[in-house]
Amino acid sequence: HPADFCAALGGSGFGDEKRSIASARRLFARLTGQSVEESSFFEHFNERLVVMLRLMFKRALKQAPLHLRRELARTVSHAGIRDILGIDASQILLPAAAAEEFPSTNAEHGGLKVTATLSILLQRMVRIAVTDARTHDRKALKLAGEIKGDLLLFDRGYCDHGLFAQIEDAGGLFVSRLKTSSIPTLIGIREGLGMVHLGKRLDDALPYRGTVDVDAAFSIPHGAPRSFRVIRLQVRKNGENIDVWLVTNLKPEDFSAEQVGVLYRLRWSIEKLFHVLKSVGRMDQLDSSKPEIIHAFLYATLISMLLTQDVCLAMREARPGCQPSSHRVAMLLAAWLPDVARSIHDVHRFTPVLAALERALWTEGVNPNPGRSYMHDDYLDLLPHAA
Repeated sequence: HPADFCAALGGSGFGDEKRSIASARRLFARLTGQSVEESSFFEHFNERLVVMLRLMFKRALKQAPLHLRRELARTVSHAGIRDILGIDASQILLPAAAAEEFPSTNAEHGGLKVTATLSILLQRMVRIAVTDARTHDRKALKLAGEIKGDLLLFDRGYCDHGLFAQIEDAGGLFVSRLKTSSIPTLIGIREGLGMVHLGKRLDDALPYRGTVDVDAAFSIPHGAPRSFRVIRLQVRKNGENIDVWLVTNLKPEDFSAEQVGVLYRLRWSIEKLFHVLKSVGRMDQLDSSKPEIIHAFLYATLISMLLTQDVCLAMREARPGCQPSSHRVAMLLAAWLPDVARSIHDVHRFTPVLAALERALWTEGVNPNPGRSYMHDDYLDLLPHAA
């Protein structure tokens, strides 16, 4: 059955064995009690399977509980923000034989690039783009759908003046690290510089003092210059002070320079997402050159990650203030998947199995150190809340 086959693909990524067709076939046998010839199992890795998995993933993406988004957005709704989206990309190393289909920046290997958009308020993926690894981060990012009221957070790889204008024109908000090659012109100063420097280029030659908060004109390809806010914050890292330059269209009356810095720190959540995808979901264990196998295992991992995130959402909704661990929940779901799947058609067996899984989630699937909250929760607490 397709459901058993897809469950085997997803579970083989989140298990203890190295991901392979053989490990997926062994899990399929555990799920169904049927032993399938290797050649017969292998034949199912085709373009039709990839299309099905891709459609399943897109369907799952659309099932985010919007009532939770509205509830959580009260944190920053005073500034017209409905959600905070972290955007980043991660490369997946593929064998050299896959380089022709999936070229990489490393000539000795093939590679994929997965660009993820994470709702930081929901801690849930809302968009994924898959390209070859050679595609530049900026080109891999496509603004799709309605972004009005969304706050987008991204690093220097996406620092593009045209992108800033595109987001603002669509009613969106953004905070980005500023590239050193971006040298806009000062048109307004709030702090950190004397007014005598108005009209000068924002470069290293200016005598900055402490926190800098200014407005600057940015050149836009094929368009008139646009004004955005530029902030410099001094942070402590590895025992020394470093300067962090940010560009944003957030208004100073809504967020101070320091609060903009706190918002940008929320982008850390998407790095945690990739850590779970790779360490638990084995997303970088795609040891094949066949596109159908690569995509099948990739989308199976992404679907498994969505299931993990939705279980975490349900836990937070059931017990407000609960801090589920996506890493631990993913491992628990992988461990319990065979028992749940085998009992799904037997209501007398299914109910106690599901109850046992729920007990395991509440005892083993939460933050192991409740006295130390997760970073994204700490950062959100530092922001001004709506009344």
